[in-house]
Amino acid sequence: MTHYKITIITLLSTLLMTSCLSTEEKKIKAEEEGNAMVSIKSKLIKGAGDALKTDGKEALESASEGIGEAFKGLTTGYDKSINQAKVLSDSIFSKTFEIGRTEKIYSDTTNIKKVTVYLIANQSFDRKIKLKAYDQSKREIGRSTKKITIEEDDALFIDFEFDNRTPLLQADYFIISHN
Repeated sequence: MTHYKITIITLLSTLLMTSCLSTEEKKIKAEEEGNAMVSIKSKLIKGAGDALKTDGKEALESASEGIGEAFKGLTTGYDKSINQAKVLSDSIFSKTFEIGRTEKIYSDTTNIKKVTVYLIANQSFDRKIKLKAYDQSKREIGRSTKKITIEEDDALFIDFEFDNRTPLLQADYFIISHN
C-alpha cells in the first residue's frame, strides 16, 4: 500500500473511533445541548421581560394614545354623519346665539321627526325661535317653532319637532331665526 492510502485509512479509523460515542455519552451530550438551549431561551425570555418592564410602559402609552386618536376619529365621523343637521343662521341670530352640535332624529316606527340644536346664549332671550327645513332645490319642506327662555352665557338643547309628513331625510339644510 502506498503511504497515501495508509494515511487516509488511519484518519478514517481515528474519526470513526472518536465519533462513536457510547449511548451514555450520547445522552450526556444531548442533555448538555438541551440545557444550553433552555438557558438561551430563558435568557431571551428574561430579556423580553426586562424590556417590557422598561419599554412596556411606553408601548402601552403609545397604544392608548392610538386608541384615543381612533375615538377622536369616531366622533369626527359622527359629526360628519348623515344625522348631522346643517343649521345656518343670519347675522341677527348670530349676535344672540352660538350654534353648537346639531342632529337630525327620525324614526318611522315611533313617528318622531325632530332636529336637536345646542344653543349657547350670548345674551338673555325670551321669545320664539323658528327652524325651517330646505331641500337641495332650496324649497322649504317643513318648519318648527319653539318658545325658549335662556339667560346670558347659558346653553341648552332645543328639540324642534316636525310634522310626521315632513320628509326630513330630504332636508339638505336648515335655517334658524328669531322674530
